[in-house]
Amino acid sequence: MIARVRHASQSLTFRIAALLALALLPIGLISVATTYQLLQEADKRAETNLLALTSAAAAPEEAFIRTGIGAANALASLVPLLRDSGWACEAPFRDFLSRTEAFSFAGYMNRDGIVTCASDGLGRDGSDRPLYRAMRDDPRQRITVASEPLVSDVSVIAITVPVMQDGAFNGYVVVSLPHGSLFRPLEQVSANRPIDLITFNAQGEILTSSRGMENVEPHLPANHSLEDLQFEEDGAFIDENRNGFLRVFAVIPIVPGQVFALGSWEHSRNSFIGGASLTSSMLFPVAMWLVCLGVAFFAVQRMVIRPTRNLRARMLQFMRSRRIAEPRHEPATPRELREMEKTWMRLAENVLHDEAELYDTIHQRTVLLKEVHHRVKNNLQLIISILNMKVRKARHADVRDALVDIRQRVMGMARVHQELYETSTMERVHAGELLRALIGQTLRSTIDEDRGVVIDEQYEDIVVYPDQAVPLSLAVTELLTNALKHLAAPDGGKPRLSVRLVRDGNDGAKVEIVNTIDPDRDGNVDPHSSGLGLALVRAFSNQLDGVAESDADAERFRATLRFPIAEFDETQRSGELAWAD
Repeated sequence: MIARVRHASQSLTFRIAALLALALLPIGLISVATTYQLLQEADKRAETNLLALTSAAAAPEEAFIRTGIGAANALASLVPLLRDSGWACEAPFRDFLSRTEAFSFAGYMNRDGIVTCASDGLGRDGSDRPLYRAMRDDPRQRITVASEPLVSDVSVIAITVPVMQDGAFNGYVVVSLPHGSLFRPLEQVSANRPIDLITFNAQGEILTSSRGMENVEPHLPANHSLEDLQFEEDGAFIDENRNGFLRVFAVIPIVPGQVFALGSWEHSRNSFIGGASLTSSMLFPVAMWLVCLGVAFFAVQRMVIRPTRNLRARMLQFMRSRRIAEPRHEPATPRELREMEKTWMRLAENVLHDEAELYDTIHQRTVLLKEVHHRVKNNLQLIISILNMKVRKARHADVRDALVDIRQRVMGMARVHQELYETSTMERVHAGELLRALIGQTLRSTIDEDRGVVIDEQYEDIVVYPDQAVPLSLAVTELLTNALKHLAAPDGGKPRLSVRLVRDGNDGAKVEIVNTIDPDRDGNVDPHSSGLGLALVRAFSNQLDGVAESDADAERFRATLRFPIAEFDETQRSGELAWAD
């Protein structure tokens, strides 16, 4: 896998794509940064608009609550005076309710928790109420929710103010504001962007909600508690609600430190195709960067990569078939690449011209070499004919044997030159064919058919240089001459002669000549013991960088010649194949 990636990374396509991506990356980053800034500005505008809308939506509630606080403070200051003077105290409370229809109750609860002066419900005992105990323990102004009030039949917002006399708690005044009196229809505030609006006190209790008190919790911020949202000034933030939807929240202090309004609406930036939104991601600038990259790469593909691949394909076709295909230029191909292709065509034509001249030179050389080998072979044949005449006229056996030995050696050299002349590949010789022809000719001219010699021959296809073929054939001739000289029939059998040319390992060859001998004959002669034959075999073995060995037993004699096969130069061919691949 790593090798494939490394190989792909070295291609022109990959590198141009990488460079284009790198070149266009700053544009993409600038687009992302610009889009991010626009989104931030859109968020700020949404927060500012929501603050204004929340302030407008909460204005009536703020007016009611401030009115109730003012009335509660005024009545709290009147209670001691009315009580000390003996005046009837119910009149001011009833008069307050008659003037402000939004309020449902106004009254005074003494320090024992008994309603002693109120618009309604006189004499009721509220000492068991949590609000009374809280006011008794910590007498201060409070704005709380009473779901089951002492006097009213509906849930109310209770605005309580302590009554202090000589620094001691002496009861408190409570003014009740029903939930139903709050919140005008939100459509009157913003018909296009409706908001959710709630009010809450300093203890985090929800006082009112535009959705109703039964369905408030899911619409509160998921990561902010109401206690954390008691801002001293107007503030806004973006967060998910507890339903998991992203929304913009705005907090307005209605009564600083006591009552706050929390408005929210859907977090929606500038929407575009199909209702998709830039709020969730930066896909738009990334998509633009990818489009620019694709357009640039397509242009490079048409103008550079495709013409380059076409030129390479024509080069490969020329390399394999030596045919020059006519170019088919596309309109998008640049002038530089067209000129490069013309230059390559001229180069290919020059190569074909040079190859033709080289082939002609090689042909002339081949003809000349064949003629040389042919003339050498004819001259050696002439020498063999002269030796044959001398053999027939020789009167002494020693002279005849010496002439026969010389004739055999000359015949071996003539056969080598004949093989080099007849083969079509002048620089290579098939050693098996050469030895088969040479040994066959020697056996036909030496062994009489009446002797009944059993001959076993095996030749593998081994290719050698002419420099190896000549000493090999001469060495084999010497070994074969020695074998024929001492060839004899063993007891109860026929004379046997075995000649084998086989491979010896991966890069070597072996010639093995085995002949039977007379077991009763004393002093069987070893061809490597002495004489001219021994010297010639050693000399030819050295030329082959080989070694000659022999061994014998009672019935047979074996001579072995081992030599390495010279490697042929495949550099040029391998280079062509590698370039083609």
